[in-house]
Amino acid sequence: MTPPCMALTQSQSLPLCLPQSIPLSIQCHNNNACSHVTLFNSIPSPCVTRVATKSIPASPTTKHLNSTLVEISTLCKQGRLKEAFDILFLCCENGSPPWEIYGYLLQACTRKRALTEGKQIHAQLVIRGSQGLKLETKLISMYAACGSVGDAELVFERIPRSDINVFLWTALISGYVQNEFYEEGLAIYCKMRREGTAPDNFTFSCVLKACSGISDLQLGKVIHVHLLKSGLQPDAAVQNSLVVMYARYGKLEIARQLFDEMSCGKNVISWGSMIAGCVQNQCVNEALELFREMQIRCLKTNWVIVTTLLPACSYLAAIKQGKEIHSQIVKADLVSDVMVWNALIDMYAKCGNVDDARQVFDRMPERDVVSWNAVIGGCGTNGCGEVALGLFKEMQQEGFVPNHITLIHVLSACSHAGLVEEGLQIFNSMSETFDIRPRVEHYACMVDLLGRAGFLDEAEQFINKMPKEIKPSSSVWGSLLAACRVHGNVELATRVAKHALEIDPENNGYYIILSNIYAAGGRWDDVKKVRKMMKDRGFKKSPGCSWIEMNNRVYTFTAGDQSLPQSKEIYAMVEKLSIQMKEAGYVPETNFVLYNVQEKEKEMMLCGHSEKLAISFVLINTHTCTRPIRVIKNLRICGDCHTVIKFISKIVRREIIVRDTNRFHHFKGGVCSCRDYW
Repeated sequence: MTPPCMALTQSQSLPLCLPQSIPLSIQCHNNNACSHVTLFNSIPSPCVTRVATKSIPASPTTKHLNSTLVEISTLCKQGRLKEAFDILFLCCENGSPPWEIYGYLLQACTRKRALTEGKQIHAQLVIRGSQGLKLETKLISMYAACGSVGDAELVFERIPRSDINVFLWTALISGYVQNEFYEEGLAIYCKMRREGTAPDNFTFSCVLKACSGISDLQLGKVIHVHLLKSGLQPDAAVQNSLVVMYARYGKLEIARQLFDEMSCGKNVISWGSMIAGCVQNQCVNEALELFREMQIRCLKTNWVIVTTLLPACSYLAAIKQGKEIHSQIVKADLVSDVMVWNALIDMYAKCGNVDDARQVFDRMPERDVVSWNAVIGGCGTNGCGEVALGLFKEMQQEGFVPNHITLIHVLSACSHAGLVEEGLQIFNSMSETFDIRPRVEHYACMVDLLGRAGFLDEAEQFINKMPKEIKPSSSVWGSLLAACRVHGNVELATRVAKHALEIDPENNGYYIILSNIYAAGGRWDDVKKVRKMMKDRGFKKSPGCSWIEMNNRVYTFTAGDQSLPQSKEIYAMVEKLSIQMKEAGYVPETNFVLYNVQEKEKEMMLCGHSEKLAISFVLINTHTCTRPIRVIKNLRICGDCHTVIKFISKIVRREIIVRDTNRFHHFKGGVCSCRDYW
């Protein structure tokens, strides 16, 4: 990383000076004299189409000026820039407008990211010849908010050094940071300190955000020390920035300590920062607990918090908590925000509740492409391929243009449902019909589609015929490798794994899949070789884990774990179900045990698979409940567990929804929604 103090001189990514400026004549009726100035590049002349406004006297009184200020202030707050500018130019025709008018207009331009109008104000200020530091600060903020950081820098550099105060320094630092030029912002901070200006709370807030942006914990700690030594009492913005920074670096304990010890009181942003930090560090239970505590304290939620939490509910398939958040969304009147609706669709779909996802989608007051992508993708992963294709057609009929993500979801839906012809037709028409050139992700979907359907040779040929400018990624070869496991093609798997590992040698998943393919084929010597390669590289196979949510708690189950709560009862339930299933015709599929042991031992190992333990735990704790059982699995569900859960759903007469790494399986009455195609 470039040292912060050197970033400005070494960075080539930011225009620190503008191209050659062009002469621009601007006429201003000030004491009946015309002024001509040369300003920054492409500042437009301050002329707009007039609308009907009240007239301003040629010699306005203080009363009239105050009235004009109030009117312009109101228009600016309402975002009605055009009308505010009309009044400004009427003022110009009758003398020099009060300086306060320019402040209101610059703030409005900043809020609306109105660069053209902001440059018009700048032109007026240069013509009048005296601006004042407050207006200079607002000019810098305006240019920065509009993404024109080079112009902000030029405004700053043209101010006499003796006049520059902490507000001007901070405005420039903030401009760099909000435009994600973090190192440049830090360099300005270093320069400010060297020139003897003490930072204030807003400065520290901006600089801490920059430290989060460049992922440099040590530098963040240095800034934290600067803050402590400054003697400032940190405000909420600074404390929130500290929480965000430490959480981003994975230092959740420090972030939580800072959050708990906030001296200025916690606001909604504070709670949102801590919740987001928990979600980023996959501490989803803690995030949900914080949200509940926030509700107890009667703090009103906002769209940022709910769109952070809903994916957390999706991660754990915590449908109950998701519904609680949905109710809070309604109470907080956030239903007008399309991003919130989209997050709700995604949450319900990823919790396996397609009906509720579709209901949310149907009730949306307005939709965007993301809304369609969410519902199409949700239907696809839940095995409703035909429904997804129907929505895809409906999307086009309603005038929405699919993007490349839409087509990834559609092709994936075809893959999960075995709709090979439909998938091929959509892929082959992408360029002509949708003007979308296939990307490597679309090729991966097609390889998955062909591979799942058993067309392994065709899938390999498809990869070999990919355009030269699109090189097969590890995910493309990985899709074919997974298909080789499903269909037991050992020879092809050996070739494919070689390609995948050449591209991504650190992906232990490919070693595991290859080892499993060899084990299923009884090639134990090859299994030993692959496992030795994994050991030499320091790779470990992740144990099978499953999660269920019950009574507002998330429980984790690991394959073969004997230390679980109610362990004795869980294994007794597994044994009881095993007897009932065998009476109904179940035969253990021991070929899914990938160890060279005796058949009896293989059967015992199958009984310890994590999803079976999770389901048994729910059954012994919810005797009279008829709600669906929802299980999340960190690996692809094995064939034996798939068969077992079909039997269990029929025996206990409950729907069981399992989400593995590939898709959802809805088991009901002894049948799975995937129709044994996965």
